[in-house]
Amino acid sequence: MKKTVALIFIGALVALPVRTGYSESLAEWLIKPGGSPPVITNSFAADELHHGDIWRIYVEANDPDGDMLRFVCVFNQAGYGSYSAAYVVVKKQHRGKMKGYLNFFSAGGAGLRMPEWTQLTMTLYIQDRGGNASSKVIFPLVLSRGARQDPPPAPFDTGKLERLGTISVELVNPQEDGNGHRFPLRHLFR
Repeated sequence: MKKTVALIFIGALVALPVRTGYSESLAEWLIKPGGSPPVITNSFAADELHHGDIWRIYVEANDPDGDMLRFVCVFNQAGYGSYSAAYVVVKKQHRGKMKGYLNFFSAGGAGLRMPEWTQLTMTLYIQDRGGNASSKVIFPLVLSRGARQDPPPAPFDTGKLERLGTISVELVNPQEDGNGHRFPLRHLFR
C-alpha cells in the first residue's frame, strides 16, 4: 500500500508544472538528455576595466540538443586565489542558440577598493541538462583606474545584443580585513 501511495505521489509531482519562471513540468527537468555538449562558437571580453565598471562578457553558443542549462563562471585573483563558482541560468529561449553578453559588476564587495593593477581571470563554460559541458574559455582582466573597455569585435559589433544574465561575485581585497580596513604593513613583515 505504501509503495502505491508513493508512486501516485511521485507521478503527481512529475505531471504538475513547477514554478521556475517558465511553464515546464518537473518531468522535463528530471529527464536527462544525453547527446551533444554545448559549443561556444565565439567569445570576447575586454582585458582591462576601470574599477567599479560593468564588465561585459560576450558569448555566442549553440547546442544541437537545445538543453543548455547554465553558465559556470570561476574567478581567480592573483594574491587571493579562486572564488566559488557562480552560476547563471540560461533562459528558455536561449537553450538551443544564443548570442549576447553576461554582466559582471566589478564594484561588488571590495571592487572599488581593489589595488591598482589587480589581475583576475575568469573561466567560463556552459553545462547542459545532460551533464555535458562546453570547452572552457579563459578571460584575463586587469582592474586599472582610467582603463576603458574595448568595443566588441564581430560578430558582437552589429545589432542589439541581449543580456544573457548577471554574474554575481563579490571581489575581495586581500589587503583588507573583513570590515574594509587595510592591514598595516607591519603585520605583513612579522
